[in-house]
Amino acid sequence: MAARLTIRYIDSDGERYQVEKDDIHTEIDLSDLGIKSLSLEPVGQSPRLEKLTLNTNHITNIDLAPLSTCHRLKMLSISSNRLNTIDLRPLSSCRELEALELSDNLLEKLDLSPLGDCRNLKWLYLADNRLQEIDLAPLNGNPRLQYLVLSGNKLSSIDLSPLQDSLDLRYLHLNENALKFVDISVLFQCEQLESLIIDSDVSISANHKLRHLSYFPEPINEILDNIDWLHESSERYKTT
Repeated sequence: MAARLTIRYIDSDGERYQVEKDDIHTEIDLSDLGIKSLSLEPVGQSPRLEKLTLNTNHITNIDLAPLSTCHRLKMLSISSNRLNTIDLRPLSSCRELEALELSDNLLEKLDLSPLGDCRNLKWLYLADNRLQEIDLAPLNGNPRLQYLVLSGNKLSSIDLSPLQDSLDLRYLHLNENALKFVDISVLFQCEQLESLIIDSDVSISANHKLRHLSYFPEPINEILDNIDWLHESSERYKTT
């Protein structure tokens, strides 16, 4: 017999509401409800949960700790809110996580370290925040990553080398940042690459040995004439 979950929240006007759900639900969508704050404690009692969506609300802070028991969670989306910080550590227990969407918030910093245990991660959307830096090292060794969207932030530099095992990468969007240059050497092995978006005023470079390959992913083929081919002795870039 299904148990009932009572999810209580406070909306932007200070009114208190609650939503009733069965714990057999695999999806919970609380988008566009004007939520200002809520506790995920009841959600943690739904072991079958695979998808949690909290988009288009007014959430400024949220504790993800209850999700550490949601081992089947595949998608978490908290886009279009007012988050200025979020601790992803509880997600390290969500080994089936495939998609994390935190776009259109106010995040200035984000530690991706907990995602190092999420080897099934395919989609990571962090667009339109205020990120000044991002360390992609936790994504190293993830062969399933397909979509990485970082556009609309304040990144002044980025190291793409941790993507060396992400051979199935399809989309990489870095536009509308403060980037001056970016080394895309690691992307030459991404044969499934469909979309690479970098602002036109950004200096794009790659290891000079890669220019002799017989095949280039189409987005790279389109910008070959604009690539600055660097030798291994370059102190500015290092290619593995």
